[in-house]
Parts: sequence; structure tokens; C-alpha cells
Amino acid sequence: MQTYRKNRVEIVIEQALVPSLTELLDAQEGVRGFTVVPVHAGSGAHGVWSRDGQISDADGMYVVMCIIDIQFKDAVLDAVFPFVERRSGFITISEVDVVRPDRF
Repeated sequence: MQTYRKNRVEIVIEQALVPSLTELLDAQEGVRGFTVVPVHAGSGAHGVWSRDGQISDADGMYVVMCIIDIQFKDAVLDAVFPFVERRSGFITISEVDVVRPDRF
């Protein structure tokens, strides 16, 4: 089966920032969509945390991910980095192969 090389961008960010981040992604050239997934628990620079016992999602973390053409990577990173620069969260970029390139 034919596959096509793309970049997957994953941004782990506080729930309160998800609407602003997804609005920004919508405006970026080369971003044709995104997926938002809640994170149940984690550990990092700010210590161990978990959603267990939380009454709402207000303090939770989410992963916002998108798959883009490699040529748009730098522009997308320049746009989204300010969202995590001074907050909890991080950005990862990985190379992925997709089978339906027209979707990304």
C-alpha cells in the first residue's frame, strides 16, 4: 500500500487554553483539521497529577494533535509555541506515514 510522509504535531495544554489554540490552528495554512483528547494523568516538571477526584475538567490537560505537510512545520510551531512557553504543557513533532494524503 502506498504511504505518504507527514508531520504529526501534538500539543499538551491546559483545558482552558484549548479553544484559543484550536482557533489558532484553524487559521494556520496547512492545518486541515485537528483532534482533541483528554489526558487522564501525568508526571512532569510540575510533579505527578491526575484527574481522579476532580469535579470538572477545568483543571485538566488535553492533547491537541494535527497532521500536516512537512513544509508547514516551522510556521505551525512558531504559531503554537507561545501557548506552552510559560505554562504547563509541551509540543512534540514526529514523522508519520498516512495512507490518505488528501485528508491532511
